Amino acid sequence: MIPLEKIIVLSQVALFSMLKTEELNTISTIAIETSYEDGDTLFSKDEMVEKLFIVVSGEVMIFKADQEKPMATVKENDFVGELSLFNTSPHITSARCSGKCRFLIIKHKDMERLIDEYPAIAVGFIKVLISRMRDMIESQN
Repeated sequence: MIPLEKIIVLSQVALFSMLKTEELNTISTIAIETSYEDGDTLFSKDEMVEKLFIVVSGEVMIFKADQEKPMATVKENDFVGELSLFNTSPHITSARCSGKCRFLIIKHKDMERLIDEYPAIAVGFIKVLISRMRDMIESQN
């Protein structure tokens, strides 16, 4: 993926949508492109994986520990693994690819540096986390 493609992908992710092109370009330089196959696990419950997975294509199913029915599905232009970036505890869920998936991955240490440099990213995280929390609460009613 060329840098311009990464910038386009990042601009479509809610977390980064408020950033300027110059800022997106900086993020694109640390975002690592990778692919996973159907059934591959991104992380498992109780595992320490300090990465943000931005879904470029495909779907990721999020599971509670002992359940086979997914509690959520993450699709293109969304992300997973955000809690591990701010909390040093192991994951409380598992994430598995449903079909072939492509990702941009940002490591924990790189994300911390970005947030220091671009505080708007932290605001983006807060907005997205609140929205996800609201959706979870509403789905349980």
